[in-house]
Amino acid sequence: MTVRPRTLTGRARTVVAAGLRAVPVGRLLAPLAAVTPTGWAVAVVGAAGALTAWGAGWVEAEVVAWCSLAVLVMAVAQVLVRSPHAIALSLPTRRVVAGQTAVGDMTVTNRRSRRSGGGVIELPIGTGAGQFLVPPLGARSQWNEVFSVVTRRRGVIMVGPARAVRADALGLVRRVTVWGRPEPLHVHPRTVHVPFDATGFQADTEGVTTARLSSSDVSFHTLRDYEPGDDRRHVHWPTTARLGRLIVRQYEETRRSHHLVVVDTRRGSWSGDDLETALSAAASLALAGLSRSRTVSLRSSGGWVPTGSPVGMLDALAELDTVDGQPLVDTVLQALAERPGTSVLTVVVSPATSDDEAARLTTLAHPDVVTGILRIRPQAASRRRRAGQGRIVDCPGLEDLPRVLASGGLS
Repeated sequence: MTVRPRTLTGRARTVVAAGLRAVPVGRLLAPLAAVTPTGWAVAVVGAAGALTAWGAGWVEAEVVAWCSLAVLVMAVAQVLVRSPHAIALSLPTRRVVAGQTAVGDMTVTNRRSRRSGGGVIELPIGTGAGQFLVPPLGARSQWNEVFSVVTRRRGVIMVGPARAVRADALGLVRRVTVWGRPEPLHVHPRTVHVPFDATGFQADTEGVTTARLSSSDVSFHTLRDYEPGDDRRHVHWPTTARLGRLIVRQYEETRRSHHLVVVDTRRGSWSGDDLETALSAAASLALAGLSRSRTVSLRSSGGWVPTGSPVGMLDALAELDTVDGQPLVDTVLQALAERPGTSVLTVVVSPATSDDEAARLTTLAHPDVVTGILRIRPQAASRRRRAGQGRIVDCPGLEDLPRVLASGGLS
């Protein structure tokens, strides 16, 4: 008779131990996360009062302990029931340009079949959060609120998830119900339209057609009279027979057009908003080629930026950050090696780049590659000059870029 109770006790211990192992520790401790720092302070004061009253017999300490316990119990009772509000966010515009304002809509629904009291909704936006006071709602009714996201510079702003908050009046306990997922808002760099053509000097039968006329190429332009020195293989015999004089074909030159843009994004190269100007200038140059269906490659110190579509490129630039990269010379050489068909090379550099360093960058590409160094220099006059095998152009700001390029620019 004495063995059976011990066996039952052993089995009970096994069952209890298995049950404790099956329950995650995080789930057991999750309710404690609802206690705010103020609540923990009250709990500590109450515990200290209880220990003091038990050890020293102080009546005042016992009063403090009971008051702390009563306040905490009332706070827990106020947030015991979850918020009746369901929240849905709508962000119609997922992409804006730096300086613009994105507008979103928040819909709060009362899930209960009876009237609900007011509540508080928190909406995280970037590193901050907005608070919305929801009025009392009828059964299954909704409340809509429009919110705006003001953007000041390039980047990705996470909007949401919205949080329904229940808290006691003293702020001791705070119960949060999260609805949805964070929505990314891509803030693209500012861009301007620039008159830039990345057609180089290299002849390419699969390249783009230029306005230059040639006596031998693949892009037919017109017919003209024969001139001494013309290749008779290009004589158009039907027209020659009809007119009684030699008529030859006139062609338009086709040249390679592959613009490689390299922008220095090393952490120690920039200060203030100069990097934003540099990325805006690089994006403007890339968009000038993409809008004409030309081949464009964009490289930062951290790697290649996708240029398959303008939107994809601008999204990637919004996510771009500075890096502790290799020297700029090595980045340019690596980019040229990985894009051997480059016809025009543009390197966007910081104000800290000296004239000698910029001149060295112009000598890295093949002589057939048109090379230009675009140096962002705020508070300085725009200037362009030849150096090495290319040109160095000083640009004070993004608004000056079209004028600088229109006056001869990087070519």
